[in-house]
Amino acid sequence: MNRISVKKILIVLFAFLLAGSAALFVTGCATMGEERTVNVTGDQIAKKLNEKLALPFSLLKVFDVNLSNSLVTFDKTTGRMTTTMDTTLNSQLLDKSLAGKLGISGKLRFDAATSTVVLDDPKVENFNIAGADGKYNNLLNAMAKAVGGEMLNGLTLYTVKPEELKFGGTQYQPKNMIVTDNGLQLTFSPQR
Repeated sequence: MNRISVKKILIVLFAFLLAGSAALFVTGCATMGEERTVNVTGDQIAKKLNEKLALPFSLLKVFDVNLSNSLVTFDKTTGRMTTTMDTTLNSQLLDKSLAGKLGISGKLRFDAATSTVVLDDPKVENFNIAGADGKYNNLLNAMAKAVGGEMLNGLTLYTVKPEELKFGGTQYQPKNMIVTDNGLQLTFSPQR
């Protein structure tokens, strides 16, 4: 009789283990099939902007422009990002370096082929040099607006990391990108 009781207990334990394993498997499959969300902050975008624009570039072969200290904000209503950057202008035409602020806005687009977020349709909103009179600032604004958007179009602002596309043995692919007031929300769905 003790033998039968032990046998019944072992069968019941095995049944519980089997049921528990099945439940874990089903739960694991359900979580593997769910979408993943990655949030990208303004600070992450600002860091990338600072890296990309750290090297001076030439504006109309007259001015050497240095950009730094990006301050990035997002507008979920328009889907645009705006950034203000410290700007330094140098030129052989000037006695000294000029400092000011550059304001840029642009739409953000996810490029699935390269798994990157890029700046699309950028616009130079304003370009102000400290201490410059209105006419000089207007001239610099006109030059910056004429070439700035073209120079910045397609600029990579964020690259999806390989570990964001693979989780728990499941490979994910980009599905959607939403601009929020706090940053970007990238949604990935499992590849089937």
